[in-house]
Amino acid sequence: MTDPAGDARAEPVVETAGLTKQFGELTAVDSVDLRVERGEFRSVIGPNGAGKTTLFNCITGAMAPTSGTVRFDGEDVTDLPPHERVSRGLGRSFQITNIFGGLTVRENVRLAAQSVLDEGMSLREEMLRDKDTFGRINDRTSGVLEQVGLDGRAGELAETLAYGDQRRLEIGIVLATDPELVMLDEPTAGMSSEETRATIDLIEDVLADRTLMLIEHDIDLVMELSDRVTVLTRGEVLATGNPAEIAANEDVREAYLGGVRA
Repeated sequence: MTDPAGDARAEPVVETAGLTKQFGELTAVDSVDLRVERGEFRSVIGPNGAGKTTLFNCITGAMAPTSGTVRFDGEDVTDLPPHERVSRGLGRSFQITNIFGGLTVRENVRLAAQSVLDEGMSLREEMLRDKDTFGRINDRTSGVLEQVGLDGRAGELAETLAYGDQRRLEIGIVLATDPELVMLDEPTAGMSSEETRATIDLIEDVLADRTLMLIEHDIDLVMELSDRVTVLTRGEVLATGNPAEIAANEDVREAYLGGVRA
């Protein structure tokens, strides 16, 4: 099924065409056409098993699609590995916290910044690099830590952080790669209501100038934050629209929202 584009003149950051992922007899993502425009906050929702994370995996390169294409910033990236998509400006967080627990908070963010700023350097070039390169990496690291509110804990081991702060660090790691598109997979999963609100405030604050795709089960948050919402069911796009349109959609209410009214 097709995601109806809002403004045909708007520039998409990411587009999929006929994107399909099969696991044997199971079709987890089924011919998904999706278009996310620059500066948009797009949420992807649906019941468990709807194919949301698999869709994210195919867009980011964590999984190869069975068929279909992924375009990012106008380029076909379907066959590119994840690190090359990151270098082009595609950042992603995961359902399970993905940090280096044995490294400090600063080292986690610095590695992410270095991975992008060192992109394409040979070993010889890395060894002989200009000292100003280190300065840029350090400056980006310090700036990101301040943005996500962890500058005061930069020297602590990441594994010692509370769960909410680990998720905050993960957003910092994504931010350190200077992404154009940020894809967040259930960033508030397992959080208390206070941690959830703090994380959402952080996302709205530090990622306001980015294009965002969000998987989230908290429907109230989705309706509050999103410009547009895509609903998946059984791997297919059931509906796409603004929050009011999604809340009023009878098919969506039957399949997922359980009677939420516009």
